[in-house]
Amino acid sequence: MTDSLAGVDNDCNPHFEYSPLSRPFIVDGTSVIVEIFRPFGEDCGWNLQVVDEGLDITVWMDVFDTDAEAFEQFLQTVELEGIESFAATPVKPLH
Repeated sequence: MTDSLAGVDNDCNPHFEYSPLSRPFIVDGTSVIVEIFRPFGEDCGWNLQVVDEGLDITVWMDVFDTDAEAFEQFLQTVELEGIESFAATPVKPLH
């Protein structure tokens, strides 16, 4: 498993403070963007969400005490379920 460590623009939303652990993450040609953030100026825990190539978002309902805990949860999910678990599901025709 390889991790692409490109930077994420932390100034993209002034209402949120983004963790330096927020980043694009690529495994076997599948890429997602890991976003770890909290309301700006507050110390209320970190939120975790993952955006896939189709711009679908996976959001954890739990709030993490540290940004490192949030990133570790993301890594555990990738290890257990694979990066493909975040990939957009193809649209199935309705019958």
